Amino acid sequence: MKPQRKYTIELYEEADSVNFYTIRFEGDENTEFDKFSYNFMGNKKFKEDLQKISYWIEKIGEKGALERYFRPESKTCDGVNAIPIDVSQLRLYCIRISDNILILGNGGHKPHSQRTYNTDPHLNSCVEILANLDTYIKTRVSQKRITIVEKYISGDLTFYQRKYT
Repeated sequence: MKPQRKYTIELYEEADSVNFYTIRFEGDENTEFDKFSYNFMGNKKFKEDLQKISYWIEKIGEKGALERYFRPESKTCDGVNAIPIDVSQLRLYCIRISDNILILGNGGHKPHSQRTYNTDPHLNSCVEILANLDTYIKTRVSQKRITIVEKYISGDLTFYQRKYT
């Protein structure tokens, strides 16, 4: 059996219309969203792409996590989306829980020549983590182990992810 990594969902930032949450794996100094940001910050090649993502995050914070602001990724039933919706070489993967709650994950460089995320091991892993998390959250909400009220998600926010190598 493959080892599992423990992670939690934590509040990242409160905005006018949305609370942004992210994932932190046990033992990691940085959250998944921080890893994404630090990986591309200062890289001139991706400056415009990061500006697009920042623009959309600000807009979502002001207006809400409306469905039209996201690029659907993965399977339609797993809730994984990407920012930005415009053409970009970068993808930031996330889960839109509601108009008021967005969980920011990790992401990476997806060249225009690459048709799907699952041909890249890193991007595939980012999407897989969020797809599993979406399922876990839905299950725990139905079991009343997680509560979602307005901009807040609370309850049992600790999960386990199989470690993929």
